[in-house]
Amino acid sequence: MCGYQENKEWEVIKIDILFFAVISRGKANAVLHKARECGATGGTIFLGEGTIQSKLLEKMGLTEIHKEILMISASAELSDKLHETLSASFMFAKRNKGIAFSIPFKRSQASGQAEGSLSTNVNASHYCIVTVVDKGRSKDCIKSARAAGAKGGTLIHGHGAGIPTDFYFPLVIEPQKEIVMIITPEDKVFAIRERIFSDLELGKVGNGIIFTLPVSRVSGLFENRSEDNKGANL
Repeated sequence: MCGYQENKEWEVIKIDILFFAVISRGKANAVLHKARECGATGGTIFLGEGTIQSKLLEKMGLTEIHKEILMISASAELSDKLHETLSASFMFAKRNKGIAFSIPFKRSQASGQAEGSLSTNVNASHYCIVTVVDKGRSKDCIKSARAAGAKGGTLIHGHGAGIPTDFYFPLVIEPQKEIVMIITPEDKVFAIRERIFSDLELGKVGNGIIFTLPVSRVSGLFENRSEDNKGANL
């Protein structure tokens, strides 16, 4: 924990992992409560939408379901405990019960200064593709991603005018933006990213941005629902 010392300097804070859980709307508080039992000190909840790939549901206009995204800063040890405990408690191994994933992260803060950096020495077999576009273009993003092999994604609406300078993602989320998060195996990352970049013309100024983050562990992906997966065994 971060504490203020008598010499007016901040203690160093080390965050190894950013742990994410994507669950149905209304479940995040219960998941956070269980995470606190595991040792988490708190978390941040975002509202979002999940996308469903089904021709029948598309005809019925039911291709989106309300989701909540829980983000928790954790040590590597706590992250593993969260995967194991939450997956068992909330049955992530079953379809549509939820997924969890961990993004390696290092953050330090001292004397009022902060800097964040991605761990680059991660042997990840899955990645998180993040795309930020104008409101209304997220469906085009998902459509392009699916055409390139993605199973779906999670949509987060951005409404803030700005973000703190020490925030994890080095970008400003302006009003009326949408953020699409897609978890995909390493062998599909390039094709999905390039298809989105091309179809949405992200090379043009103002059309949006796209970047990828390594995922060190994932739980609950339906393609791997029979067991939790770590590292190269995802």
